[in-house]
Amino acid sequence: DIEAALKRAAPGFLKTVGVWNPSEEQITNPYYGTATDPISTWQMLRMQLSQDYTVTQVDLSSGRVPGDVDVLVVVGPESFTDAEVFAVDQFLMRGGSLIVASGSYHIDPYQMSDGLLMAPIEKGLADLLAHHGVTIGAGMVMDPQNEPFPMQIPRNVGGMTVYEIQQINYPYFVDVRNDAMSDDSSIVSSLPAITLQWVSPLEIDETKNAGREVVTLLSSTEASWIRDAAEVQPDLNTYPEYGFAVEGEQRSRPLAVSIRGSFESYFKDKESPFATGKTPEGEQLSAEQEQTLAQDTIEQSPDSTRLVVVGSSEFLDDAVLEISQSQSTDRYLNNLQFLQNAVDWAVEDEDLLTIRSRGAYARALNPLTTSEESFWEGLNYAVGLLGLVAIGFVWNSRRRNEEPMQLLEPVQSDAVKEGNR
Repeated sequence: DIEAALKRAAPGFLKTVGVWNPSEEQITNPYYGTATDPISTWQMLRMQLSQDYTVTQVDLSSGRVPGDVDVLVVVGPESFTDAEVFAVDQFLMRGGSLIVASGSYHIDPYQMSDGLLMAPIEKGLADLLAHHGVTIGAGMVMDPQNEPFPMQIPRNVGGMTVYEIQQINYPYFVDVRNDAMSDDSSIVSSLPAITLQWVSPLEIDETKNAGREVVTLLSSTEASWIRDAAEVQPDLNTYPEYGFAVEGEQRSRPLAVSIRGSFESYFKDKESPFATGKTPEGEQLSAEQEQTLAQDTIEQSPDSTRLVVVGSSEFLDDAVLEISQSQSTDRYLNNLQFLQNAVDWAVEDEDLLTIRSRGAYARALNPLTTSEESFWEGLNYAVGLLGLVAIGFVWNSRRRNEEPMQLLEPVQSDAVKEGNR
């Protein structure tokens, strides 16, 4: 910790970002007993952050975040033990910056049906975040303004069923534009758009956040609604417009928030997970856990503590980003850039954030309604047709105005003339 503090204070050393994400090792399918690769990985995230920071994978089971970590990024927390929650809590209490990307659902690693399934997240950081005034709402946000989803659509051709890939409206891929981004945060400055896939709404407790600086970074449109179901496969036959029923209250909802201020420990007035001298599972403490036990629980964080919460972990998932990349070559980069901007803000590197905000991002076209799409499509056809008519008219006019070429009489040689005589 002393070495980490010296590096943190001395110029020339890169800041360290600790990343926690679910295991990327092979998993065993409980239904078939076979080992398969996980659907979700986060290689792109680590590659993006490593451009400007030292990135390290952290293990929270000891109940303590390594001392050299300046920013802790937790993606998709699930099945957290009390020791892991304690590690995150005490890191925040020491003044560390915390970024949490988590909704109420994630992609089910065991896809057992023809349709795409999500699974509810259990034992994550929802209780800790709610203690700090940010509640992850139930269900997922659906928005008419969304990024298309490639889907196999059956088509009957000569009595045979042929499947073709079509881009369809998919309300679960919420398309957030500038008008739904904060004007007061450098995290989203100059970002033209960002897509939050399978995102849950956030609820901000004004009472608990009194005295803190709270900024809603991203929001859905006024036409968005909530659907709380694990089945996320669209039914275009029943609901041809969006694939799902529009239900419940339609209004704008917060999707990402940043908070700066002092926080009270989740474990204040609670017993430490290691107070008994053993782990919560009844096992003997490791050397690191004994070191954690020897330290008193910090109950209040400094006023400079920073917290960012995003209601989705899937917007950073490699598999999801590859889907976005297949639709638009570089739009998916906005998701990674948003996270990197959040890290810049968390380490208080406003200069780097300002420089990066002047860079080039993937520009997105303004969303169009169905009638507007039909208008521009018809206009394109009309302009093309008028162009062909104009070319034909000019070509025909030039032909009419051309003077015929004068033919010269053939010149006969002297020998031919003598022969004719």
